[in-house]
Amino acid sequence: MIESVIDRIKEYYLELLPFNKVLGIEIISLDYETGEAVTCFDMKHDLIGNSAHGILHGGVTASVIDLTGGLSALVSCARFNLDEPVEVIEKKLTSSATIDMRVDYLRPGRGKRFTCTSRLIRAGSRIVVSKIDLENEKQITIATGTASYLIG
Repeated sequence: MIESVIDRIKEYYLELLPFNKVLGIEIISLDYETGEAVTCFDMKHDLIGNSAHGILHGGVTASVIDLTGGLSALVSCARFNLDEPVEVIEKKLTSSATIDMRVDYLRPGRGKRFTCTSRLIRAGSRIVVSKIDLENEKQITIATGTASYLIG
């Protein structure tokens, strides 16, 4: 059942959310035990916010931080509702939302490939809080964020 729910989370994020396709998001890992989520994406022309310097757009940075934190929240939801039927879990997953998010832009978004990692700070039955970091391929932290999510 765990793998089925994780597969549905991946399908939802990669197939049913068109904006994630535009970003070119890949889900590297979803850890059911810890709630850690890791995503990555390649820099491409459509994601540039500063054309003079080829720097990642700040909105892309915030979006990736939000969606990666959201993945942690959804994994936490699945774990918290393990005894529920898959349909109940799926309904909660698709009705979850970001409540609040803060992003600190630490450096210009220079890089060829970016990795975003989310770790749970708090995971309750209705509210999940994640700490998220975005790094480039040189493991230089570009931005960090904290986000709160409401679970269906």
